[in-house]
Amino acid sequence: AILAGAETGVELADALSHAMGCRSNGEDPKLVRRDKCRMQEQIASDGIRSVKQVLAFDSATVQRFVDTLDNPKCVVKPNMSAGSDSVYLCRNKAEAVEAFTRINAEINGLGQVNEGALCQEFLEGLEFVVDGCSRDGEYKVTAVWEYDKRSVNDANFVYFGMRMRDARLPHFNELIAYAEKVVGSLGIVHGPSHMELMMTSTGPCLVEVGSRCHGGEGTWVRVAEDCVGYTQVEATLDCYLRPDRFDALPPVPALKAFGAECFLVSFQAGRLVDMPGMDRLRNLASFRRLEMLVQLGMPLKATVDCFTRPGSVQLVAPSVHALEADYDAVRALEKSGLFKV
Repeated sequence: AILAGAETGVELADALSHAMGCRSNGEDPKLVRRDKCRMQEQIASDGIRSVKQVLAFDSATVQRFVDTLDNPKCVVKPNMSAGSDSVYLCRNKAEAVEAFTRINAEINGLGQVNEGALCQEFLEGLEFVVDGCSRDGEYKVTAVWEYDKRSVNDANFVYFGMRMRDARLPHFNELIAYAEKVVGSLGIVHGPSHMELMMTSTGPCLVEVGSRCHGGEGTWVRVAEDCVGYTQVEATLDCYLRPDRFDALPPVPALKAFGAECFLVSFQAGRLVDMPGMDRLRNLASFRRLEMLVQLGMPLKATVDCFTRPGSVQLVAPSVHALEADYDAVRALEKSGLFKV
């Protein structure tokens, strides 16, 4: 089996698996499984709701696009990056043009040069992740997460965390049905899909989807194991190597516990000299694991995206109330000085 380990490997994995006769989604000449603009165009062509957008290569195109919106509020971001890298919330034409100028021709978080910038209408609502896996076109959900994104350090879409939700609840039916249509439209008939969706007042709408497993250094795996009993990574192995186990997976997972991942946020920058409060964090009743991306003596950056977060903590609790109490406790520890520079 040949599959991608990260977003930058999707095209190569598809090409190699196709050329070598392995289970494959096939080569994608239109790059719809990597190009954020083209994936929206593809689902729109199949009659699936998509976001209003334009891939701009000059500031004049950005200005014309904003003029077409009922509300000038829009999002400007790289077309081929990830991890909330250089994603700007713009409230008018001037801010949109400024964001375009910052993005265009710059090297993004995946090490590639941005060609233009993607401008999209702003979608109001809650943002969810639907992680799934497919085999021969049969789509199964492995987890539904609700994002907690906030504005901090002059950045608008900073990940503060994500909570695992019960995908069996009726109000997720529409979200999952939409996700299944999207993977079919994009030709993800084998293997994992990591999809970000906005649930608006008029229904779900795609933000973007990766034809690979949920990323984030895999720190979410412990939460999924404790809450569901299996993970998207295991389901992917089942898809390629253990079809009997894939057949045995339910269409949507049942929760055995309630879990969340808190992405630690730094409100300051400098050289890290101490991490007071870590013992209190580890003593939380729902604490499962702490993943640190910085250590004492290393530079600490103010968090503005996934590439600048100092670490994450995984929480699992027997009830929603207990989980939320500890989630809020982590946030309080951050504000009281979890990191000292």
